[in-house]
Amino acid sequence: MLTAIALTPRDQIAGHFGKAAAFAIYDQQGLLVDRIENSGSRELGCKHKKILQRQFAALKVTEIVLGNIGTRSLARLLQAGFKVSRVPPRTSLATFLGGGISKEVLVAADQGRACKREKGGCGCGCGTKKSAPATVKVGMLSPVIKGIGKIGGLKL
Repeated sequence: MLTAIALTPRDQIAGHFGKAAAFAIYDQQGLLVDRIENSGSRELGCKHKKILQRQFAALKVTEIVLGNIGTRSLARLLQAGFKVSRVPPRTSLATFLGGGISKEVLVAADQGRACKREKGGCGCGCGTKKSAPATVKVGMLSPVIKGIGKIGGLKL
């Protein structure tokens, strides 16, 4: 049984699952097994959360400890079979590992924090429908050629 702990750069419990700087993976005896850097959060948008979930599953992580999490991410983790626990954000890792902090086990998605933006409003494109590619018919000018009047003496 392994536990992933969401951390800030200062080794405190991160206040947001998706924005954690890293995840420290500990075994039952409190020994550090692995550390996953959360480097792709800005470039990948919400996809990095799914990547993290796959990494946790590959390492056989069973519990994730964090400061806060959104309802959609929490639902996804719970559905995948992870135990998710919340502790006060910015608690030091040493204090948590020492056992001085009680955990709140999250069992339903509505225990997560509601999204501050509308679905898909985070800027990464999640929740938005993909637009269909523009169809070009024979005889139509493509947007690239539209501003050109002549090519090699031929009138467009």
